Order: sequence, then structure tokens, then C-alpha cells
Amino acid sequence: MELQLRLTGTEIPQGRDLAAGDTPSCAKSVHDDAELVRRAQTDRQAFAMLYRRHYAVMASYILRRVGDVHLTEDLTAETFLAVLKYLPRYRDRGLPIRAWLYRIAANTVNRWVRRERKRIARSLAELEAAESPDRAAGVPGSRHDNGRSDGEHARLALLTLPPKYQAVLTLHYLEGLSLDDVATALGCRLGTVKSRLSRGRDALRERLTKQNRARSRP
Repeated sequence: MELQLRLTGTEIPQGRDLAAGDTPSCAKSVHDDAELVRRAQTDRQAFAMLYRRHYAVMASYILRRVGDVHLTEDLTAETFLAVLKYLPRYRDRGLPIRAWLYRIAANTVNRWVRRERKRIARSLAELEAAESPDRAAGVPGSRHDNGRSDGEHARLALLTLPPKYQAVLTLHYLEGLSLDDVATALGCRLGTVKSRLSRGRDALRERLTKQNRARSRP
């Protein structure tokens, strides 16, 4: 998992820019989006264009957080239903529309995390329990043996953090947004983002360290 690589000091390429779009110019992309949003407030065809333009990025962000394709489809649909609902109230303040979309997507996933917190914790416990016999028996091809479970552990550990930490960690480390862009996307002050990033990173590192110690016991 990319965030796990970050925590161990491994660099991965930076990802998205809030103003990134299909055009080579960020300024032109922001302008085009602003015009498209203005039209989409009253025109369903324009909304369909807005949906197609940003669906892949929002779905990718949600998938990185929840790790399940079918759930991602549901939560992405829920995100764009919220976009459609609140679009008439949207006011252009010169910021990329993608910042607003990220905020809605983050809130959608955060609500899901709060609803499913107990199930997430249970899934993590079941994953750890399922690995123990494989390790003890030294079964080749087990999930631990081929390394596939490392990403599952990291993802589930991330999902057990408070949602406000999850949102900052995933937007910065997995989506590659700058801290300024994360602050814009979440509607927070830069200092708040830095604080949440530091606390969330420390909490995740602590949980992963505890998991690794438990998994390495004979």
C-alpha cells in the first residue's frame, strides 16, 4: 500500500492537482469547469458532462479508501447524488470544482466509516486470526507468504482511524494533493491539516507497528 511505503520513507510519485483536467492549462481547466458547473445547475446534460469528467478521479479516491470495487461504485454514486442535490447552492469562489467534489466524496466515505466501524474492526481481527495458522504451519502461498495481506492490514488499519485523519492522509499521501490543496478540499485551515496529518500518521504508524509485532510472534 502506498501510504505504508510513505511511512517507511519510500517515495512515490506525486499524484493529482486540484485544477488538473483534460486540458493542458490548469487555469483553462478551472475556467472550463466553472462554466460547466454554471450550466449544470440548470441543465442535466451539462451535469452528465461534469459527472463524466470527474467520475474516474472521485472513484479512484474512494477505492483507495475503502478497497472494494462494488462498495466504491455505491459510494461514488452516493457522492454524485449529493453533488446533484447541492449543486444549485454552489457558488463559484474561484476555486477548482474538484476541491468541492473531494469534500463531498470525503464526507460520503466518512459517514460510511462511522456506520461500519465495528465491522471494520472485526474484519481486521479476522484477518489477523486467519493468518496465524498459516504462519505456524509455514504454508507456502498463504496470504502472509505472498505478501498480499500487507496491503489489507494497512488499509484496514487506516479505516480504524478517526475519519478526519483518514481524509487528510489519503488526500495527501494517496491522491498526492499538496497540503494547501488538502486544506482547500476539506475546507480547513492549513494548520489544522498539518496537525491532523501528523497525528494521523503517528496513530497509523503505531497501529501498523503493533500489528507487525503480533504477526511476527511465533
